[in-house]
Amino acid sequence: MITALSALLWLLTQHPLLTFFSAMLLAGLVSWRRRFPGYAIAVFPLAMLNIFLGHFLNAAFLNMVGERGEAVIVKAEQTSSTLNEQYIWRYEAVLRTAEGHDVEVVFHTNTASLWPLENAIRIPAVDQPFIVKYAPGFPRNIVILTNESPHGLAQARASARERVEVAARKLHFSPGNAGFRADYRRELEAWLRDHGQDPQQQSDAQRYRTELQALDASAVR
Repeated sequence: MITALSALLWLLTQHPLLTFFSAMLLAGLVSWRRRFPGYAIAVFPLAMLNIFLGHFLNAAFLNMVGERGEAVIVKAEQTSSTLNEQYIWRYEAVLRTAEGHDVEVVFHTNTASLWPLENAIRIPAVDQPFIVKYAPGFPRNIVILTNESPHGLAQARASARERVEVAARKLHFSPGNAGFRADYRRELEAWLRDHGQDPQQQSDAQRYRTELQALDASAVR
């Protein structure tokens, strides 16, 4: 059952336009045979939702039932198609399953399933290993676990540092602004709470602790 559902979700997410036109054609034929247009009316919004949300459903499904594996992109090729004024890329990857089998996988920027769900598409670089989950009976269908993969961790670190630095620039421009000072303190405390024990960021951690101590000292004076 899980294998069949994984294969179906893979088809829906990897070929959304083909699925849309096939579903509408089938619904149209059924409506014509039954002399009732309700089938086509009901199928149309579902087929449209699949184009935009199908990969979210696939990601949640694989994260819930899938097994962990490791993959690497071996080829990235820009296509002529675009998404949000950005070119869509085609990726070829190799998945190493939990049993040690190698499976070739193909996906595109707009069809990649990512977990956790977010309003961003974070694809690893070529030759950079990353963690995935897959359905054992249909391993071609994968979800990239961005928060557990090196590329996702690096981007999360960079995003957290950027929030701190933006708050610091505001306070540097207007040192007497109490709101900027409070924002900077909040970002420093949040960064130290979430990343202060990260072995790879100890130089930043020491610098931010010093900055926070300086804020405390200036508040006392």
